[in-house]
Amino acid sequence: MSLACSKPAPAPVDLDQRLAEHCAEMATPRVEEVAEGVHVALFYDLANTTVFETPDGRVVVDPGMSPSRAREARAALDEVTSGPVTHVVYTHSHIDHVGGATVWVEEGTEVWATTTFQEHFFEQYSELLPSEARRGARQFGRDVPDAALPCSALGRRVDLDAVLELGVVMPTNTFDGHWTLPHGIELFEAHGETHDQLFVYRHDGGVLLPGDNWYAAFPNLYTIRGTKPRPVDDWIDSLDEMRAKDPRVLVPSHTAPVREPAQALTAYRDGIQWVRDAVLRGANAGVDIDTLAATIELPPHLASEPALAELYGSIPWSVRAIYSSEVGWFDEQTADLYPLPPDELRERTVTAMGGADEVLAIAREADDPRWALHLYGLVGGHEDEVADRYEELAESQANTNGRGWLLQSAHELRSGRQVLGQPELSSDFVQGLPLDQMFSVMALRLKADDALEVHESVRWEFTDKGVGQVTLTIRNGVSEARWGEPLPGTPEPVAVIHASAETWRRVALQLVSPSDADLEVEGSLPGLLLFLSRFDRGLPTE
Repeated sequence: MSLACSKPAPAPVDLDQRLAEHCAEMATPRVEEVAEGVHVALFYDLANTTVFETPDGRVVVDPGMSPSRAREARAALDEVTSGPVTHVVYTHSHIDHVGGATVWVEEGTEVWATTTFQEHFFEQYSELLPSEARRGARQFGRDVPDAALPCSALGRRVDLDAVLELGVVMPTNTFDGHWTLPHGIELFEAHGETHDQLFVYRHDGGVLLPGDNWYAAFPNLYTIRGTKPRPVDDWIDSLDEMRAKDPRVLVPSHTAPVREPAQALTAYRDGIQWVRDAVLRGANAGVDIDTLAATIELPPHLASEPALAELYGSIPWSVRAIYSSEVGWFDEQTADLYPLPPDELRERTVTAMGGADEVLAIAREADDPRWALHLYGLVGGHEDEVADRYEELAESQANTNGRGWLLQSAHELRSGRQVLGQPELSSDFVQGLPLDQMFSVMALRLKADDALEVHESVRWEFTDKGVGQVTLTIRNGVSEARWGEPLPGTPEPVAVIHASAETWRRVALQLVSPSDADLEVEGSLPGLLLFLSRFDRGLPTE
């Protein structure tokens, strides 16, 4: 008989210590040569910028979030690299990876992305722009002092004012699947944090750039900034494709490069699969979503991985997103099928607890800020006390997204919410706006309650070759855009607009007034103006 010695379980990562190490590492921007002719500018912005030197010039991957930050990174990279910028590559459409492109794009520069880049970019930053602006400001702690939030877990603190100088350049070249740029720089479509993600690989040097499919923190399988469900299964597959390349160095778009990254990539994909599998097992067993979110955690061998520390993504948030994506909102809790309206539920609960004064007394004495916040939510008001509890809870959170949200929310309760400024739109950006998406977004801009008894339409006939025509109909509080011939039952248009696509884009964004624009109107001009007045126009900041 033999006795086997079991190894002690690895210790989980100390999140506070890990965050302190993260912020210390990111405090000083620097340029690092990760392989011959490959340099990365680290921590000049939330995202890193990488430059491949080739005999023809430079290939730039992820040019930063804003022109002001990109200028800093370029100045540092220009000291160690040279040559024209032949290519700019976007790993995906998030603004922190594309907003500084104008600093790098020169005459003749090709801008590369996946085919779905433009669709995803304008969907996120048009249809949900008000939500994105508000929630993003909270997630990144817009007004939170550096002392309370010294860094993002992914990089330098975001400068949301700098982003108003919009430096995005739309791709000149796109691909599906796989594409090889000159000198062996390969692009691979790799769904993960976004559906338009790619990774970059060069066999010479074994350099792999995973975009946002790997960084040194638990992945943001769900972001509190708000997004469609992220494709977890595809994310795992993309990591496996990277593992198959057996790279010698991993250069993520956030956090520092990793030498000999095989273990890092394997642990990362295993961490994602562990959470996914645990959610689906729990759903099959009939466990409710709240219990799953409270109980699912990584096993010791993964919890001890520094790159899976919950400094950016969160396992409970990910559990909720995976469950909702795979099973839907209903988690078999029968009482949730027909709940009381929220206001009535709060009122009845407060009454049952002895009234608002009794609930407030309990809240003020509560040791756990989470319990206190629940009670304050029942009675409403008392903003300063709620803000105090937000700050108390934030002190215990190493996750920079959660901490930023709590501290920013406390600031807004005390000082009000600052409305973000309007971005400066470049001609390239305006020309890139998809017309069909612009008309679809108008459904969200309709002042629906004021149009419940309206049934009228306007037709646009675009003068550009091949663009065609679209009829926009308001029908009892609903806006419908129909390209080509209008549907049966559509009323005759009160006006027909003849204009180029660019002219109408500028009018719709309120960059030029209709009276100063080069457009022709058939029919009733007062009717057209009344029709357009039923929509909020321009770029919203709320």
